[in-house]
Amino acid sequence: MINKRFETIDKTDIESLITNEVSESRTLEYKEKLPGNSDDEKKEFLKDVSAFANTSGGDIIYGISEQRDINGKTTGLPGQAKGLSDINADEQKRRLDSILQDGLDPRIPGILIEVIDGFTDGSIIIIRVPKSWNSPHMVVFKKWSRFYARNSAAVYQLDVAEIRSTFIASESIAERSRQFRSDRIAKIIANEMPIAVQSGSKIVLHMVPIASFNLGTAIDVRAVEQGIANLSPIFIRTSSGRYNFDGYLKHASLIESASASYVQLFRNGVIEAVNVRIIQEDGDRKYIPGYAFEKELSKSLDKYLEAQQSLGLLPPIIVLLSLLGVRGCRMQVNSHYDDAEQVIDRDLLLLPEVVVEEYSEKAADILRPTFDAVWQACGWERSHNYDDNGQWIEKR
Repeated sequence: MINKRFETIDKTDIESLITNEVSESRTLEYKEKLPGNSDDEKKEFLKDVSAFANTSGGDIIYGISEQRDINGKTTGLPGQAKGLSDINADEQKRRLDSILQDGLDPRIPGILIEVIDGFTDGSIIIIRVPKSWNSPHMVVFKKWSRFYARNSAAVYQLDVAEIRSTFIASESIAERSRQFRSDRIAKIIANEMPIAVQSGSKIVLHMVPIASFNLGTAIDVRAVEQGIANLSPIFIRTSSGRYNFDGYLKHASLIESASASYVQLFRNGVIEAVNVRIIQEDGDRKYIPGYAFEKELSKSLDKYLEAQQSLGLLPPIIVLLSLLGVRGCRMQVNSHYDDAEQVIDRDLLLLPEVVVEEYSEKAADILRPTFDAVWQACGWERSHNYDDNGQWIEKR
């Protein structure tokens, strides 16, 4: 895989692969031509893509030939980057995407296709396949049902034991994200946070890229300052930022040596945001301001996703929302809080996780099931900030 944010890869990066003789690997493959429309070529394409997704992810580059040895066998080393002649790049992107949609089960979210112009014979097309959180993916093409993976040499078919292991590994990803949340919530309850935080009920948002579970995953936290506005704490308009041991921290102004909100970017790309201001108190009553609560969380999630994308982190992203100290809370509806007896019956709400499969998704759509669960904890059927079709209702 080219070690660069996908959208920033250009002609120079392709040429450097040739100059430095970067060999094919577990995460990189060269193809001189695009797959055609024959069944065999489509099947081979699906095998290549699913194998990357079922293993470590990777880039497939179309338009680069391979060097051959004296016997005419390919060596895995790049030959020439001439590009693809006589193609309509946009049309080919749609065709390849259609093959992927129809030929894999389950589908692979987060696949990116980019066209790079300026080569001798035409454009080069790169497909970036993320390591999947929902593997193994099976090639299902005209009665052909097989699972594939990739090693440093080639694509190979998974045997029964390997298929079972892959299913177990995928299940463990969800469990690891829940364990991460549990560990962080325990630290927050014990006041072991990157900065002193005011007492009171808390909203905690975690955004965990699947890639963060890969050994050695690390981001350059120095790059954060380029998109620093996207790391603003929840419900806070002005904040201070600094590097710390875990990565990069932004927080609201200190009041009596404590902050009301912070957002921590960890070195593995995980984001943790904590806020104590959204949940309100009115005498002996506590309530969640339904519209402001959902509006602010959606705005923050959109910004944090932009930040993770700018750092080159591939989806999927697991989003986990937790509410601390909320026993007895009611839901505020239409500028007043509900007088019904139904209140949240526990101090800690660990809301069901949701998964962001594409950066193009909108936060309000991503969080709707989570918001429904909060309203249900307060005795309501669902969030009143969405219409009957599940569309967000923007209020003035």
